[in-house]
Amino acid sequence: MLILELLKGLLILGLIFIPLEQLFYLHRQRIFRPGWLTDLTYFFIGHFVGKVGLSLSLGIGTILVTPLLHLKWQETISAQPIVFQLIEAIVIADLGYYFAHRLLHTVPELWKFHAVHHSIESIDWLATVRVHPVDQIFTKFFQVIPLVILGFSAETWGIYALFSVVVAFYIHANIRLKIAGLKWIIATPQFHHWHHIQEAEMETRNLAAQLPLIDWLFGTLYFSPSKIPNSYGIKQSIPRGYLGQLIYPFRRYDYES
Repeated sequence: MLILELLKGLLILGLIFIPLEQLFYLHRQRIFRPGWLTDLTYFFIGHFVGKVGLSLSLGIGTILVTPLLHLKWQETISAQPIVFQLIEAIVIADLGYYFAHRLLHTVPELWKFHAVHHSIESIDWLATVRVHPVDQIFTKFFQVIPLVILGFSAETWGIYALFSVVVAFYIHANIRLKIAGLKWIIATPQFHHWHHIQEAEMETRNLAAQLPLIDWLFGTLYFSPSKIPNSYGIKQSIPRGYLGQLIYPFRRYDYES
């Protein structure tokens, strides 16, 4: 059953990240910190929303790609070694995510949805899943449709999906691990936590999900050699419960960036 699979996934993630967060914590905080029940709700419901977003993206991508089905470059891409396809898929999908993420922060009507994710005040691995369904589907479009159009192989899709999940939970984890040079190759908590601090100018920094070099390329990269990120969250008042957060973007608020 799907629920059992989700419970198994939650258990595996917990067994990996909870010990790491206790041993190598960035900030000392409780396992059952404020908001964990809300995020647990997101974990289960977000899985189904993610499937909807993926299905919509695949459907739209298929419609767009149908007139191009006989183009040779699609065959060329899918015939490449898996390693090459995977690298290309990661770069292309993260570029898509970067621009979607940038829009979420710069377009007021989109920010209302993304603000839910930034309402997190105690970041850990479980905070990854606090994403409004509209936000989740919006970013999926930007990530998935280019991959469908380009025609990557099914094997590449499978490996990329696993890679994306692992990195997403890792960059939100309350972990302080420094591995020389890693921060330039792949996104880390050291990279992503700065994006979540309660300073408006940091909201448009470190926007990539997986590749810090994309932020470097567009001038939005930020690292501090000495300080560590703290004071997470936003100044806006966001409801703490799941249902309240779900309807928050549709209510009338005085918007402030």
